[in-house]
Amino acid sequence: MALSNGIRELRFKNDEMTQKRLAELVRVSRQTMNAIENSKHAPTIDVAIRIADVFGVSVDQLFEYRYEGKPKRRSDATKTTAVPKKASIEETIDDHAAHSSVEEEAANEISLGDLHNVI
Repeated sequence: MALSNGIRELRFKNDEMTQKRLAELVRVSRQTMNAIENSKHAPTIDVAIRIADVFGVSVDQLFEYRYEGKPKRRSDATKTTAVPKKASIEETIDDHAAHSSVEEEAANEISLGDLHNVI
């Protein structure tokens, strides 16, 4: 991910505002502001909006995102695969019986079309 910003330029266009002053206005530490300005840390959306508000610009004017290819995937070695459980004959019979009773109940219910005819 490449997230760049124009914070430094905007600070200097605004009476050479210091990182410390900007951090106070945005309510973050100076170290956090430094990391955001130098693209070492991506701000939360809330912080990005507060920074943009200080300078009177939109978030998309302040930050630029460049797509740099597909994200890294974890290796196949770390992936786990679920192994399906085999059902016993008793579980299969119980499962079938449960579905049969649901089907019987559904046959006894009134459909919306039938209800409309009644009304």
